[in-house]
Formats: sequence, C-alpha cells, structure tokens
Amino acid sequence: MLSIMKPNHLQSLSHMATPIKVILVDDHSILLDGIEMLLAPHRGINVIGKAQSGQDLFANHSLDEADLIVMDINMKGDDGIEVFKKAKANGYQGTCIFLSSYDDLKLVDEVTKLGATGYLTKSSASDCLEEAILQVNKGEQYFSPEIKKKILASFSHSKPDQKDYQEEGLLRQLTNREIEVLKQIALQYTSEEISKQLFIAKSTVDTHRKNLINKLNVKNAVGLGLFAKRNGII
Repeated sequence: MLSIMKPNHLQSLSHMATPIKVILVDDHSILLDGIEMLLAPHRGINVIGKAQSGQDLFANHSLDEADLIVMDINMKGDDGIEVFKKAKANGYQGTCIFLSSYDDLKLVDEVTKLGATGYLTKSSASDCLEEAILQVNKGEQYFSPEIKKKILASFSHSKPDQKDYQEEGLLRQLTNREIEVLKQIALQYTSEEISKQLFIAKSTVDTHRKNLINKLNVKNAVGLGLFAKRNGII
C-alpha cells in the first residue's frame, strides 16, 4: 500500500516565514504578467504590485511595503536607474534587481554603486529570477551567469598599471600640508591666494610648489594639476 506524504521541501513551506514582498516595474505589460506568472508558484515570494513606469510606481504603490523591486533598466520616460535613484531619495530602504537586455559591465558597476544587489539579463530571468530574489533578500549579491563570466574575465584579463602603482607610492610620500597645497595649485589658485587660504607665507607656498614638482616628477603646475586629477585630489 502506497503512503502519500508531502516532500520535505513542501512540508517546510507550510512553516515558511513571511513571503518576500516584491514590486515589478517594466513598461511592457506582457513582461510584467510573464514575470508575475513565473513567480506565482513560489510561496516564499509575493508580488504585491506592478508598475509600468516610475510615475506609476510612486503614484500607486507604497515602497515601504516592499522588500525589493525587480525593475527593467530601459523604460520610457525615466529609465530604471533614475527611478531607483528617486526611490532611494524618497526613503526607500530596500534593494533592487535590475533586468536588462545588455550584459554591460559599466551598467552593472553603475547600479551596484547605487545600492542595487542584483543584475540579470532578460534572457536568463526565467531561469534565475527566483534564486536571485531569495539570495538578494538575504543581503547577498546576485548576477546572472553571463554577467559573472564577464566579471571574472575582466579580473583575469586586467593587468595592474605600473604607473598607477608608482603614483600611489609618490602620493603616500606627501605630507598633509603638501596635499593641501597640491589641491589648491590644481584648482589654479596663485601662490598668494593659497597663502591666504591656508594662512601660511607665500614663500612657504613657493617652497611647497618646488618640492611637489620634484617629488612627483612633473615639470610644472600643469603636471601637478594632472597628477591631482588622476589621483582623486580634485
């Protein structure tokens, strides 16, 4: 006689914590419906809203109720990146998984710097979205397989620039006062103006200027300015 029992994973679902509340944003209703249908069988994920633009999102949905947003990058009006910026400016505390037709690492870098923790190509969304939502909700990052490959390839192919290492070493040799003077020179202030701003003698500024030229192996103030810009001093 066969005994019918629930599989372990179904038994555990009955005791699952509060479902992850998700808002979907895409300017194509057919894609919104498709994503919602994809997520519907997963009891741990609850789609609480769908929006077809940033305006629709802010006007008709409470972001306070959402754990995360799944959003297309390329939309009419404000793109997904702008919408996410506005959401954060309005106090949204959650994160975002971006969907895109492009596996562009510059886009990936841009959205992760904004605080997004997921990036999927649309071609991989049907296979990866559920896993991405679960992982991102735990505070981890998630990238679709083709994005991961490009990230790894960029690391393996990139070679440290010798000039960068040299300039880092030169920068570490400067005193705080020299860095202050270097910044003012790079901003094109005269020695007299710098002396007034830093409350030091003009002759002292001139001495710092000469020392900086020697230490940084440049020929003039233009070289100092370029060095300052390359190394984030201005």
